[in-house]
Amino acid sequence: MTVVASERDALQIIQELGKAKPEIIGEEMGFSAEYTALLCRSLWKGGYVRGTVMTGYEITQKGEELLAELGLTRK
Repeated sequence: MTVVASERDALQIIQELGKAKPEIIGEEMGFSAEYTALLCRSLWKGGYVRGTVMTGYEITQKGEELLAELGLTRK
């Protein structure tokens, strides 16, 4: 799966916050909650995050590995 720049940015924010809902991710990115919910769903389908719009999203091991591979870890 190819991860676009907006998805990478959202993944970095999720990693930084530990767990986040689309509203918070959207505020950080300057996007609407609806758009960030779509980004998170795409990341979820790829196995990079787990969770839901209601409970918030957390990064998975696969997501951590992707950010490390890209040299984008914020921790």
